[in-house]
Amino acid sequence: MILDKKTWMSLFIAVIMIVSVIGFSLSFAQPAEKLEYNDYTFVRTAQGLQTKVNNIKLYFYHFPRDLEDIPFADGAKTALGNARVLWFSYDSNDLFGQESADALYYIEEVLGTLDKTYVQRGLVNNTGYQLPEITCANASAAVPVLILKSGNETAISFESNCIIGTAASDKEVYQVGDRLLYQALGVMH
Repeated sequence: MILDKKTWMSLFIAVIMIVSVIGFSLSFAQPAEKLEYNDYTFVRTAQGLQTKVNNIKLYFYHFPRDLEDIPFADGAKTALGNARVLWFSYDSNDLFGQESADALYYIEEVLGTLDKTYVQRGLVNNTGYQLPEITCANASAAVPVLILKSGNETAISFESNCIIGTAASDKEVYQVGDRLLYQALGVMH
């Protein structure tokens, strides 16, 4: 049986497609990359870095070791670790307002899921919004305020029971968010 050029070309394309599908399938069969930090094991997934805290799967953008260089005031660590109630706030008109809202929302969701901390959301400037106006003036030892905003450097500072996370770029807002959450959960110290 002699095959013509069209048949050979069809067989060639079919073989290429079958080999591609097999290769693609095998790429998912490889074990996920695991990273260790303190007593936590992180697995790299399509959704991000996954770890378990109190037997609940949580996802993060950044590995803790990559966030150790973010300056974090000791007073902020203490306030965040001891807080059972927190007020979250950001300025919707800030350069990174949307990113700050996203990061704070995720922190709130995780803390609520773990029943660790009750969070009240607000805005630094609530003009035209339903949320309450929350600034550092509202902070107390019993109810600290956490504000995310743009800044010249990426850091977490503490002033009069007010935790202030600043980010120098939109991507660094998520670094600050992960760093704050790791601290609140006790993953980082």
